[in-house]
Amino acid sequence: SCNLIIEGAHTLGVSHCSNFVNRLYPFPDPNLDGLFANNLRAQCPPAFPVDGVAPLDTTSLVFDNAYYRDVTSGRGLLTIDSELGLDPNTAPIVQTFATSPSAFFNAFSSAFIKLASFQILTGTDGEVRFNCHTTNN
Repeated sequence: SCNLIIEGAHTLGVSHCSNFVNRLYPFPDPNLDGLFANNLRAQCPPAFPVDGVAPLDTTSLVFDNAYYRDVTSGRGLLTIDSELGLDPNTAPIVQTFATSPSAFFNAFSSAFIKLASFQILTGTDGEVRFNCHTTNN
């Protein structure tokens, strides 16, 4: 569930249209709220010469639990966002975080501390992978 908590970082920032345009065309993803999908289609036409952006949640400049509220109401921008709200294993946690900012803040701070405690390998001890699933050869 750590990944679910870290996904809450989607409460900040934007995403390029190219990351979610597949959810809009030729028909909107049925898991998207209709009005939300129409707004995204207006921001991201199917043949865009420049890759536009859309906010990851309704308060993309504020660290809050709006991401989870959006997910529960069909406004999860990325496919993974929608899936978190629909999966029977994660939906109850999403619902808890949507209704309780303190539950989200406590879980996020704990997960972030764990994530930050990993020792990053540098130099000849590690590598930045081109593909996360395989080592660079």
